[in-house]
Amino acid sequence: MELDPKHILLSPVSITFLAFVSSAYLQLTLIYPTEAKLFPVYSMTASLMFLPHAVRVLATGILGPRAFFVLLPAMAASELLRTRSFAETFGGTSILFLVIGAACAPTGYILLKRIIGDRFVFSELMLNWRYVFLTGIIASAINSIGLVSVLVMPAEAVVVIQMLLRFFVGDIFGLFVGLVILTYVFRILRNVKTA
Repeated sequence: MELDPKHILLSPVSITFLAFVSSAYLQLTLIYPTEAKLFPVYSMTASLMFLPHAVRVLATGILGPRAFFVLLPAMAASELLRTRSFAETFGGTSILFLVIGAACAPTGYILLKRIIGDRFVFSELMLNWRYVFLTGIIASAINSIGLVSVLVMPAEAVVVIQMLLRFFVGDIFGLFVGLVILTYVFRILRNVKTA
């Protein structure tokens, strides 16, 4: 069996990796600077719209829990783009951030599957946007709790709740915007195919 470069480049794994790194780059170069100008106090701790969360959730919808093994290196590559330092990316608490971020959507997927049971079929997840969004909400809660527990423990309850809400809102709004963009992309692709 020969490996076709086109199949490798267009595989869900490659697309997930590239989509995550691209969305993280967009976040770093466009969204973060814009938020820093518009909401300087809020943007110091979290983003109002974290688009890479949409990629995490959609990748999990396509690949299932094994998306973790694609998201972890994609997040590491994105973090290297941000820090430009190998030691900073793979040192101290940065590794915890990478693992929490890569594991939140697959963990949310597994938890939702346990809650819903047989109605939650892996291959049909992408066909039901409610399940995708519900997976994203659970993943955002896991991500928020994980990041805050690494960042600010121990702290006052008010600080912890504010941080949790900021991460949660950023993830959910990023997921919502990502799903809206995808809906329009799919609609355009459908119209192109019928034309």
